[in-house]
Amino acid sequence: MLWIDLVRRNVQAAEVLSNNGVRGTRRALLAIWLAIEGADDNVRDLFRGFDEDRLEADVDAISLADAFAQIAPTAAKSTAAKEALLRSLAVCLRVLERQLWSLGGSAVQRREKPAVVEFDGTSAYLLMRAPRHRVAKTEDNFRRRGLKKTRLIPRKIGKLDVRLVFLQDFRGHARLQEQTPLTIAAALFPGIRYVEKTVPEGFVVVDVEVEDQIEVMRRQIRDASLARCAGIVYPELSVTSQTLSAVRAGLSDGVWEECELSMIVAGSRHEADGAGRRFNVCTILDGYGNAIGEHRKLFRYSEGTGPHEAIDLGSELQVLVMAEGLFAFGICLDFCNLSERPPYLDLDVDYVIVPSCGKESTMYSHMARSGEVMTRLKVRTFVVQQYYRKTPEEPGPVGYVLARVDAVMPELSSLATSDPWHVHVV
Repeated sequence: MLWIDLVRRNVQAAEVLSNNGVRGTRRALLAIWLAIEGADDNVRDLFRGFDEDRLEADVDAISLADAFAQIAPTAAKSTAAKEALLRSLAVCLRVLERQLWSLGGSAVQRREKPAVVEFDGTSAYLLMRAPRHRVAKTEDNFRRRGLKKTRLIPRKIGKLDVRLVFLQDFRGHARLQEQTPLTIAAALFPGIRYVEKTVPEGFVVVDVEVEDQIEVMRRQIRDASLARCAGIVYPELSVTSQTLSAVRAGLSDGVWEECELSMIVAGSRHEADGAGRRFNVCTILDGYGNAIGEHRKLFRYSEGTGPHEAIDLGSELQVLVMAEGLFAFGICLDFCNLSERPPYLDLDVDYVIVPSCGKESTMYSHMARSGEVMTRLKVRTFVVQQYYRKTPEEPGPVGYVLARVDAVMPELSSLATSDPWHVHVV
């Protein structure tokens, strides 16, 4: 379908829908968003030239009816005509956003289903949560400032399902009221030894050996709590099923009563499901030991002809909605695979949390990808990477910690660490 035809169809539908209260306004907003999203890349890029103050002044001065009336979806052949049409759509989108908030559409969302909005076969989440790190300004692209206080998150990115997970985050609300800066702890394991097994499909990690690992994790969780962290992140393939069960038991039984965290990203492990399919799985716990999320690795590790990581591939992205922000998760190559296009460039969250394992080249790729998501959506990245070594005696750092909070590319040497414990303001 030609862009002009898409615009004409969506505008006509949105004008009718916008008269049907909160539900209709939500659908109308998605329709106009899709009209802008459907423009060619070089046309949509003209959005960066719209002066933010003038755009807001136009929104202030116009009614919703007039916002629709000023859209003229005639044959826009010249760049100037396309730019004018794009700007009229941008004004209409912002007016619809204001109407939605004025109608009470800003009521706190605590479940996934009420956040769903659909239009013409496209399904998305319309989340009434302003971005944590973005303020609309001139030169920002459409995805960074099309909407000011609202998120549109697709329910599918390619073939992957996207699902929102809402956390009743009393501890996070307390930190917000105290105006505590958002901090996350990174934990690594010096001297970790991976026990690998060769199977017909490749290799699998069946165990890890870390001295007093459960007691070490208890201390780290305690220290993160004392530092008023929101959460703690462990690296890829560092926490087995048995260790995870022991941690959950300590938290849920109240034995580890010193825990005040909202989120524990428990590294990952190779684990088979009930059908016997093996995955690389990252479980996210709340501070009481409950499993609130689970991410299955989307891209397997492989090097040349092998042996490959013997796993099936995940098919879902979970977004954790907490008091202090929106968090997405990936495991190593899910984020740093520069040969393909992982889904995080299309995911409007505040943070991507990545347990990882590898050497220098892996972290270089994480650094590159973190710059891309920062540029596109101002998403911050937190990567905790164990340095992979065949034997504990092999030289190298304990690991790397990347807490990317701005556009400045860090030096690799500044991320390498021999300290197993870090706290970062994110």
